[in-house]
Amino acid sequence: MSTLLAIALAATVASAPTDCSWDRPGANPYTGTPEAAIDRYTDIPENVRRKLKHRLSYGNPDEKVDIKRDAISGKYDYSPTIRDMHFGKAQVCHTVSRSKWAADRVEPGAVYCADSHCILVPEICGNVSRITRLAPGAAAAAPPPEEVSAQEWGEHVGNYELGLVDAPEEDELDPNRRALRELLNSAPAAVTPAEDTPYARQRNLAAEQPPGAGSPTRGPNREEVPVTAVPEADTWAMMLGGLGLMGYMARRQRRKQA
Repeated sequence: MSTLLAIALAATVASAPTDCSWDRPGANPYTGTPEAAIDRYTDIPENVRRKLKHRLSYGNPDEKVDIKRDAISGKYDYSPTIRDMHFGKAQVCHTVSRSKWAADRVEPGAVYCADSHCILVPEICGNVSRITRLAPGAAAAAPPPEEVSAQEWGEHVGNYELGLVDAPEEDELDPNRRALRELLNSAPAAVTPAEDTPYARQRNLAAEQPPGAGSPTRGPNREEVPVTAVPEADTWAMMLGGLGLMGYMARRQRRKQA
């Protein structure tokens, strides 16, 4: 039975006129069912036709488009050609012309696609037809990265002292960079273990503070905070030894007087 139906559908399509004019949308609307219209596209695989019929029955289009005289506009790009359009109950036209449309005429329609096969259904007449969705254009090639010359490396790393073979000589530096280099070379030396005392750490920390950033004992908007010196362990030992010696001498003097 299905074979006879396919033969009948093919015969119906074969007997259809090859060229039709769609210059008067709505004059001869399609009166059949969307499922029957999809089954007449026998070149579409059966499983794809099943998907399209399911989507049409639930009204689930990919998008709504504007049908114009020379284009079909939507979020995707489509060929302006409309083909295999249904008219009346079972009439199918392989090619469709819109040449007599006004340049500003627009008819809304819905597009349903499955596996590169797209169906167009205009709202005005429901004439099920086929269109082609165009592949997106190739992305523009990214420009090649800009090459950084040896002279520009200083701008990226901030210092020429990198041990590079092609590092510029001292004479090649411009005056501004030479002055910056001299300033960096004249910066205070780091605290050595011999100088690692509270007073040395405080002095070096104050020297490293930029202007206006305050100091360890004074913020940019604060009053001067007095710093109380904390004696070291050797200072305590000397102080206790001196007190002990003074006590011993005083005791000895009392014994002599007695």
